[in-house]
Amino acid sequence: MVLFLLLVIFFVTACAPQEAATSLPVTEPAVSSLTDTPVAVPPSEVDLPAAWSQYANSIFGLSFEYPPDWFGPDEYVSNQTLRVAIGSDTVYPYGTDRTEQIYEVSNSYYITIQFTRNDQNQVWNETYQSLISMQDGESISDARSLVIRVRELNLGSFTGFEYITTLSDTAQTEPVYIRQVILFDDQSNILTIMGSPNNVEISEGTGWREAYENVDLANLDLFHQIVDSLTVD
Repeated sequence: MVLFLLLVIFFVTACAPQEAATSLPVTEPAVSSLTDTPVAVPPSEVDLPAAWSQYANSIFGLSFEYPPDWFGPDEYVSNQTLRVAIGSDTVYPYGTDRTEQIYEVSNSYYITIQFTRNDQNQVWNETYQSLISMQDGESISDARSLVIRVRELNLGSFTGFEYITTLSDTAQTEPVYIRQVILFDDQSNILTIMGSPNNVEISEGTGWREAYENVDLANLDLFHQIVDSLTVD
């Protein structure tokens, strides 16, 4: 039941592309009309990867980098909690009714980062304790939810886990597939990162879980780069 409540929380709160790699142009040797000796001509322009954008909040001391062509960030603050959402399609302000959210990019991806000081949410603590007792690749499920532990993770003074939350085979609700990171420090501050596919195209003969997983895997490196760029001062 706890896992089901956690799924509901994540599904409601998560806003839910892999940046194309650029390549350096090949310089072709030019031939002099006078000597017929190849002369190297330097390229006039070099296509270098665009620098990532940076988000920083001095009050909470949180910062991270994200792709420059992504939307957002949408920032929401409530008491001791900071929530920041970014994505490869339009990012709507937190609390926007779902009927007002219009998406144009198929197989888009959203990442929501939430930092809470002195967190007292028992659901997060129960999730953390459940993950401690699991091995990487192990899963636990009930009638409605399935949680898969991916790996243990350390980030500065924070320690925790990366895991996947999705629906069990018997659940009959809207698709849910979220890659998550949950991290605590010794002051009970909690940092969570949620990556979720959105507007997923499901081709004929493909199950919804496979379709969502494929979008998640396509953005996995990017998800890890954003996580690795996180700092909390």
